[in-house]
Amino acid sequence: MLTKKICVFDLETDGSDPEVCSPVQISAVMIDPFKLEIIENSEFNVFCKPELMENDPKHEYKTDILDFHARVRGCSKEQIYKQWSEYPSQAMTWGLFTNYLEQYHCGNRKKKSIFTAPIAAGYNIHRFDLKIIDRLCKKYNTSNTKDNSSVFYPRDVLDIMNLVFYWFESLNLKNYTLDNMRDYFGISKDGAHDALKDVKDCAEILIRFIRLHRNLVKKIKFEGSFNENN
Repeated sequence: MLTKKICVFDLETDGSDPEVCSPVQISAVMIDPFKLEIIENSEFNVFCKPELMENDPKHEYKTDILDFHARVRGCSKEQIYKQWSEYPSQAMTWGLFTNYLEQYHCGNRKKKSIFTAPIAAGYNIHRFDLKIIDRLCKKYNTSNTKDNSSVFYPRDVLDIMNLVFYWFESLNLKNYTLDNMRDYFGISKDGAHDALKDVKDCAEILIRFIRLHRNLVKKIKFEGSFNENN
């Protein structure tokens, strides 16, 4: 893992079903795996028009998704709808995102492959964001021969929701949402649910966990621990 950058990313979307919803915001930052710091000037943040609005400029949302985004942004749902309708196309913003990821491949940049790509990281990305990424990879022909995403390293995924469960499952926490964990850790929720704010917070949480793990692994004897004499 120390040879590969860690990409903490987040998608804000126009729905809650990862099988059909579209991104309206894509944000990311990169973590240096050696220094365990956010790489300077690695912030990525774009807004994109939902696929439903590209297919039908007058599409009407039947869910409360516009109300949710309006509440988060402190504006009206009519303003949210207008903003979405004026965002760049999904194809353009997806191209910007894949170009961004390509800048952070490890090793010789002339020999890029899925095995030099950054490691995907984020909050609840196994169940949500990565499903959308896989869908967009297929749509825009950025899938590998097995029809899986080719924009991230294929073996490892760092889902912070899983990490907090491993560490806190014995505690009686209210839930494992990012907002609740912000309260638990003492992180401000000002600006929460903006993808860029979310990835920065997640990157700092992940960095602390990795530092903790690297500290502990030096103090705990894992090798041979199942031997009868140990």
